[in-house]
Parts: sequence; structure tokens; C-alpha cells
Amino acid sequence: MSAKPVSGPRRGGAAWRWLRLALGLSITALFLWLLARELDLHALGQAFAKLSLPPLLAALGCMVAAVALRLVRWWMLLRSLEPGLPLVACVRPFMAGMAVNNVLPFRAGDALRVLGFRRQLRSPAMRVLGTVVIERVLDALVVSGIFFLGVMGLPQGAMSPVFVAAVAWLAGAGVVAILTCILFLPLSQRLQRRLPGRRFWAGRPWAEAMARHGANLSEALSLVRSAPRLAALVAGSALIWACEGVAFMVVAAALQAGVAPLGPWLSLSAGTLATFIPSAPGYIGTFDYFAAQGLMAYQAAPDVAAALALTIHSLWIPLTVAGLLCLSLSPASASAPARPGAPPPRLGAGSAGCLRGLKSRSPS
Repeated sequence: MSAKPVSGPRRGGAAWRWLRLALGLSITALFLWLLARELDLHALGQAFAKLSLPPLLAALGCMVAAVALRLVRWWMLLRSLEPGLPLVACVRPFMAGMAVNNVLPFRAGDALRVLGFRRQLRSPAMRVLGTVVIERVLDALVVSGIFFLGVMGLPQGAMSPVFVAAVAWLAGAGVVAILTCILFLPLSQRLQRRLPGRRFWAGRPWAEAMARHGANLSEALSLVRSAPRLAALVAGSALIWACEGVAFMVVAAALQAGVAPLGPWLSLSAGTLATFIPSAPGYIGTFDYFAAQGLMAYQAAPDVAAALALTIHSLWIPLTVAGLLCLSLSPASASAPARPGAPPPRLGAGSAGCLRGLKSRSPS
């Protein structure tokens, strides 16, 4: 019996995933080449030789603090929607999602966090998605602000105008997203309440599910409509990135970079914003090149700038390993105790099944 041919849409989807992966690897190779062509390997080795264990541990401690604060921020968002949710219930989903983002392409860790831990988080997928969207928007706004602060200390033309314009557009998109949630969500929620009674929606098999998912997403996004909560979230996000900025400053001082105080902060923001560029898993190449360029804009030597970028990037290795351990050592069915009297959320695959699905859909 002959094998059943693969359907056109499925074959096309697989081809598109392979194409995206090939594009990401090509971009990674390009930026690694751009970084390497400016380096003297002997000088790079001398720069690394300046590092010692105490500043590396101090920088790692700052990165751990930033991750811990991100976890608390996400928990605060979820707890606003599910008041009885304990902090410990968010540890495994958050750490696993962070780690998977670093080892699989296409933000697979975010998908795992949204789809794989609904019972543990006591929340439907679209509600979790809303909190992740809020996180991303807050981070983009804060990092863009750090970037423009760093650029202010530079002479005109020291940073690529194209990159500066791209960051301006990103910051503007973040502001628009926040304003949309504040101004238009009430209108959207009223529309959602009225649609079920419309003739077009009545009796449609997909209408109920679509309305439910829309309501869950709107409920999460509406969290930023509270001015005190939004102010607390922005302040918390600024503290998170301050911790990472201190890590950059500690490593720059250990490398004797000899740059102005804003140099490490421009390196942080440029490298972080470059992770929006498609690349290989772990943002290899894009982060390193632009983080180095940020320090070089303040007249740091190329070998010192590259050593800073590569050192900071390597500090994510133990954090990623910790996240993978959180995913592998806990049972897939682990969950927080259900709130008394609350119906269980609708469930799909568990986190392990979700991760297997993500791997099967990824060409890597």
C-alpha cells in the first residue's frame, strides 16, 4: 500500500518553518561575522584574562535578581486575576518558559508558558497570554527609554540612524498598545457582551469559544487600565532592567573598559532590542554584535566590547540550565491546589506534551 501523501498546507507549513530557521541561522552567521571581523583574537584573550571570579559572581547575582523580579512581576499580574494563586505556582512555568526561549526558536518558551501550565496557574490560555503581552510591552518601553538615554550621551551619528529609528518605532508601538488597552478595551468588552445576541453569531459552533477567549484576553489586558497598578508595573520593570544594567557595569569595570557611565547601559539596551531580530535560538549573534556596538559607541576597544557581550551572554547559561531543570524534575501534571469552590480551567495538553508539540513543529 502506498504511503498517504502529505497534504499541501501541512507541507507548506513545514517548509515555511524550515525557511524561517534557515533565515535565523543566516542572520546569526552574518552578525557573528560582523563581530569577528573587527577582533584581534590575542587582544580578545587578554581582555578575558582581566576577568576574575568575584565580579562574575556579582554580575550573575544581578542577573538572578532580575529574573526573580520578573517572576514576581508576572505573579502580581496573574494574582490580580486569581487572588489565591501562590508565588510558588508560577516558578516552574516562568523558569521553564525562559529556558525554552533560549534553546528553541520562535519564542517557543512563551507558547509553553501560555499553553502548558493552565492548571497550575488556574488560568485559561488567553488570560496567561494577556499577561505575557503586558510583560513584553513593558520591557520594550523601559529598554527603549534606556536606549535613548544612552544615545543622548553620544555625538550625532555615533549610532546607526536606522537602528535608532527602529527603536523609536518600537517605543511608539508600545505606547500605542498601552493607550489602546486604556482607551478602547471598555468598548471592546461592551462589543463582546452584545455580539452573542446578534443573528450572525447565534448558533455558530465557534462563537462561544471565540467570545470566551476574547473575554479572557480582554480581562488580562485590562489590568493596565488601573493607574496605580500600571505605575507599579513600570517601576518594577525599571528595577528589573536596573539589575541587568548593574551586571553590565560590573563586567565593564572588571574589563577596564574605560568608558562613560552610560556606555554599559547603551550596550544593555542595544543588545536587548536586537533580540527582536530573527536569529538562532538564544539570540546568538544579534545580541552579541549590538551589545558590543553599544559599548564601542562610547569608544571602547572592539576586543573589550566583544568580551563584555560574550561574558554577559554566557551568564544566561546557568539560568537556562536552572529553567530546564525546573521543567524536567517536576512532573508534568504538577499543579497548585485548586481554589475552593472554583471550577477547574479547561485543559489541553500538559506542559510535557506541549513541549513535545513545540519540538515537533520546530525544524531545529
